[in-house]
Amino acid sequence: MSIWANKTVKGSALIQKKESSKIIYPISRISTDTSSGEEREKHRSNSAQDVRLRRSSPTLVPSVSESSISDYDDDNSIRTIPPTTTMTTSQATSDESKKHLTLRKVANSILFKKRLSRQSSLSWGHKPSPLIGASCFLFLLPIPLLLRACCPLPAFFLGCITVSSYLSDHVYTGVESWAHTADRVLAPLAFASNLYSIYAHHGSVWALSSLAALKCHVLANYYSKRGMYDEFVIWHSLWHAVGVGLIVVCFAVNGRVSECWEGSRW
Repeated sequence: MSIWANKTVKGSALIQKKESSKIIYPISRISTDTSSGEEREKHRSNSAQDVRLRRSSPTLVPSVSESSISDYDDDNSIRTIPPTTTMTTSQATSDESKKHLTLRKVANSILFKKRLSRQSSLSWGHKPSPLIGASCFLFLLPIPLLLRACCPLPAFFLGCITVSSYLSDHVYTGVESWAHTADRVLAPLAFASNLYSIYAHHGSVWALSSLAALKCHVLANYYSKRGMYDEFVIWHSLWHAVGVGLIVVCFAVNGRVSECWEGSRW
């Protein structure tokens, strides 16, 4: 019995120790939590005081507060220059530079240089052909018909290219001369003015017939680039003859006489 009593006493003592330990443990935990909470409050109060001191005292280090950011934005908005003036001036300068570039490109273009060049496009040198020289005077034939139809501008250009083509294609052929420049400038003007007069007076069907003359001109250039002299002479003479023949046939067949030439002997 005494042994059993001792065991019960020891068991009760152990139970009391466990219960006491359970009661003591949360008390110690609460004490640590309260101490950490007090430390956090102290840290918060210290940080708040530091922020106040930074706001009140002028420093060289920029702060991250809302007031400092707003002040910086205000100063920046005041200091910034409106970009409208700079954009307009830059656009104006860019437009002027583009204009200068386009004019330079046109002036330096290959076609423009060839059109105003005094050099001959023929590779075989000075080798005049009597057939080409005679075909140049064919441009005089449509002039009376154009004057009767009251088309003085095409007639004037045909008279000009009669002289320029004879000098360029026969007298100064294959050598350097101003006659090549004059012929390259006057020939397109004469062709365009006569084509427009045919279209205006006789319609598009007669105007499309000029494609035959253009075909002869293209073939003449083709053979000149390949150094084929005989073929060039034939097709260049046909370029003159076919173009003039189409103008004469068009105005002669249709018998166009304008009011400015009515009652005349023409």
